[in-house]
Amino acid sequence: MIGYGRVELRRGADRPRTVHAGCEARHGFSFGSHYVPENTFFGALLAHNEERVAPGAGYDTHAHHEVDLVTWVVSGELAHADSLGNEAVVRPGTVQVLSAGTGVEHAERCGGPGPVRFVQAWLVPDRPLREPALARRDVADELAAGRPFLVATGGDARDGALPLRRTDAELHAARLAAGAVWSLPEAPYLHVFLTAGSADTHTGELGEGDELRLTAPTVGSARSASAGSTELTAGAEGAEVLVWSMGSDLRPG
Repeated sequence: MIGYGRVELRRGADRPRTVHAGCEARHGFSFGSHYVPENTFFGALLAHNEERVAPGAGYDTHAHHEVDLVTWVVSGELAHADSLGNEAVVRPGTVQVLSAGTGVEHAERCGGPGPVRFVQAWLVPDRPLREPALARRDVADELAAGRPFLVATGGDARDGALPLRRTDAELHAARLAAGAVWSLPEAPYLHVFLTAGSADTHTGELGEGDELRLTAPTVGSARSASAGSTELTAGAEGAEVLVWSMGSDLRPG
């Protein structure tokens, strides 16, 4: 078992917020005018935003490059359009990966009569830049099964996982029934985010919008004695959980 020498519990209520024109973004890391030098990334994640967008509102066309944008809709409908010619409404149970590569433009707006809430992570690739690409996957059946599953991976394609351009990164998810226990995947960096419900860990109880960051004491080393919990137990109302496992971070080699 990898020992996690550093375990941080961060509350969603403490995330800095950017609010404008019907959009509210809650930032896990430094973003825009919210700059904290010691919180600019974790593992290979450059951004981790929880977004709430009102009907009729959204983000007009803007550009990205050199990141994978991984979008998970929690509730409502998200209308997506991009410079690759893709247009779709993304709903809960569908995950989307937009690999910006050499450059892409897209727009995101509330696509339904009620507000949309979604989580978007920006993952920095470690592979040569290629042309942008978009992929989606329906994970409704996996969520209904109530067991953890692999959503996306930068390693060998398996289990229908979406492709990432970061070799040592994977996204896992689960919608757990009350009392269900998840033994989290092992990796030098784990980022755990609760999209709904509650969960107990040895570090403390997680509620909606809370996160855990777990870091192995010697990144990339073999094994060490366990120094932190890698188990999560769903609370009385269950829990929907996203877990990033990563083998390296963004510090210069």
